[in-house]
Amino acid sequence: MESKTDRTRGIILDAAERLVLDVGVARLTLEAAAREAGLSKGGLLYHFPTKEALVRAMIARYGDRFDRAREGLALADPRPDGRHTRAYIKASLGEGAGAGADIDSLGAALIAAVANDPALLDPIRERYRAWQADLEEDGIDPVTATLLRLAIDGLWMTEVFGLARVPVALRRKLLARLMDMSAPAPVGAAEASPAS
Repeated sequence: MESKTDRTRGIILDAAERLVLDVGVARLTLEAAAREAGLSKGGLLYHFPTKEALVRAMIARYGDRFDRAREGLALADPRPDGRHTRAYIKASLGEGAGAGADIDSLGAALIAAVANDPALLDPIRERYRAWQADLEEDGIDPVTATLLRLAIDGLWMTEVFGLARVPVALRRKLLARLMDMSAPAPVGAAEASPAS
């Protein structure tokens, strides 16, 4: 059962996320977040004494959502080898429980927020290390798993920042190829080499 404190923190974080999505992270202030949450500034300060604390909590919640989506997708995948890689790909695209279209926009806003304080990225760096470890022990070639993570991270970044968007039909084919590549190589395929 969720405590009153957890509910209030959730209301504040929801309000802060709405502000970031609506007006941008530069306009996120404790006063604005309190107003959006329907609380007094003092009520907000009880939970988040600084803007940095609020942004850290937003980043943590973003990571938690991604983890829940990724873990749920991995558990639902009937093929054990490569399941964490496929789940990472799908969760990066907003699939899975807790994921949604606004997560990408929020991710971009939070990345911009930490530009002035790289230490705010430390929790995400820790998560990336854990995600990478999962991929390297996923039953497929660790190089392939890492290549797929880097490819989907690149696609996510181009979509989040609106850089050279990939046309829908090509994106669909790209994702199908990434998913195909996440399947384990047939036994003996790694040892086979092309004729010289």
